[in-house]
Amino acid sequence: MFCYKQLSTYKLSKYVASILQQSAHGHYNVSDSFEFAKYVPTVKLPPGYVLVSFDVVSLFTNIPKDLVLRDIIMNWQSIKKVTDINLDLFLEIVEFCLDSSYFCFRGKYYVQTFGTAMGSPLSPILADLVMDTLLCTVVRLVPFPIPILKKFVDDLLLALPMDQIQTTLDIFNSYNPYLQFTIEKENDNKLPFLDTLITRHNDQTLSTTWYSKPIASGRLMNYHSFHPTAMKMNVASNFIERVTRLSTNPGEEIQKHIIFQNLRRNNFPSALINRMLCRIRPTNLQNTTINDSETPNRITPATSSTTSPIQQHQNTPSSPSSNIIPPVSSPTFQPSETINSNQQNQSIQPEMQQNISPPPIRYRSVPFIPQLSTKIAHTLKHDYPHLKLAYRTIKTTKNLLRPVKDPVPNMKQSQVIYNIPCKDCNKTYIGMTKNQLRTRISGHQTHINKYQRLRDNDTQEVQQEINKLRETTALMNHAIQEEHSFDLTKTTILDRARRVSALPILEMCHIANNPNTVNHRTDVDNLNTTYAGILHSLKNRQSRKNRRTVESTNTHEP
Repeated sequence: MFCYKQLSTYKLSKYVASILQQSAHGHYNVSDSFEFAKYVPTVKLPPGYVLVSFDVVSLFTNIPKDLVLRDIIMNWQSIKKVTDINLDLFLEIVEFCLDSSYFCFRGKYYVQTFGTAMGSPLSPILADLVMDTLLCTVVRLVPFPIPILKKFVDDLLLALPMDQIQTTLDIFNSYNPYLQFTIEKENDNKLPFLDTLITRHNDQTLSTTWYSKPIASGRLMNYHSFHPTAMKMNVASNFIERVTRLSTNPGEEIQKHIIFQNLRRNNFPSALINRMLCRIRPTNLQNTTINDSETPNRITPATSSTTSPIQQHQNTPSSPSSNIIPPVSSPTFQPSETINSNQQNQSIQPEMQQNISPPPIRYRSVPFIPQLSTKIAHTLKHDYPHLKLAYRTIKTTKNLLRPVKDPVPNMKQSQVIYNIPCKDCNKTYIGMTKNQLRTRISGHQTHINKYQRLRDNDTQEVQQEINKLRETTALMNHAIQEEHSFDLTKTTILDRARRVSALPILEMCHIANNPNTVNHRTDVDNLNTTYAGILHSLKNRQSRKNRRTVESTNTHEP
């Protein structure tokens, strides 16, 4: 199988999705759980209304193309405000993107003939467009008001009269034969939606608590995992904040127990959990401690407050981590200062503030290596204060699990460092390409074929053409000067890069670390001397490894 980013229509689909995103209204959309948890307490259901949840069966793969094109035409008045493309061309582009979804499985190519492709940047916005049109149509057909109608992708939350639930479901399912809905009703006046559990009280008011499915493993990030400590602390802090913000029903004891048990399940120390609870909720949990053996009934009760945990933390003067900025006193002017000087200062200050704008913060990703990564970040902090480092782990599950997708052939891979051996000596050529490798190899083959046609002529014009070929690459220079030929069929990939900007550095490192290359020594002139020690260590390590391999082979020979 192929990743959708490798398809030729990926960038076009992304461009069309950006146009539709700018024109989207989303009257019923919920952006996240926090917005939903803030909205729920403001609603009071009419008498006789209950909560239900509708879910579309396989939304992305069941969206008909005709329905997508029809909805684009219906919403064209808002779409045309953000694009200069006319309607006919826009519909043709969307249809082309929908018809160009394919993948490879076990060497065979398959084309998706119906629905939208999973992983396409265009699929979510098309699904949102179709669902918005569906809801606007169905709401007009329902013979009673719907006080709550919220949507998150393919999940719907509705408040309906108890005796009209099945009628409403039939109306939804009659909209299109491919878009069918399943239903989930309240259980003991409670209904899950997103990661909240909505509770309908006797007075028809609503409240939410944080919710996880019964089949959820509760795995966040193990405290003993190979990740930076700051990342583990952020995971725990975000989980605590999420539980507290999504729980509008003041149940402090239950919240503390949920937080403690989930973090302990991920091997966070008990003392650390209690400190984090006190830091984020200083008013409620300041004197609360929990042990592994404690149960919810034994947790010290905490007083409830209407202030959010984050606001409490910011408003607590004694909090060591509160970011309280003292007020800056205004300058006192002496009576001897004239009005002209005051006006001059007032005119200069805005200009200085505009000219001394701080540079934007830039983020760079580096591998996480204990002790070394933090030292590098500390060193860069002084010289480059606006450069932030984000650590990424080098030990991932990808290294453990067997890939299920078909591997991309070497000749179809891009952004690689490659190696071409010479047929007549032990030297090799090292190059880089941001295009597919077969495209670059085809360019080398074109130059070789051109030289073979020209080398039999001795005219001055032909010699000039040959000299131009020698200047193209070090491969051609070696082939012409030494009269050698390269075996393009034995091209191998030495390295890969996720960013095009990293290719020159990788190429210089491989050239510097390989003494048997035909590349010019000037190809590594721009390589920083910082890499010299690292490359020398890698070279010695590889030499020792090769020596041990040879010795082991000689030992086992009869």
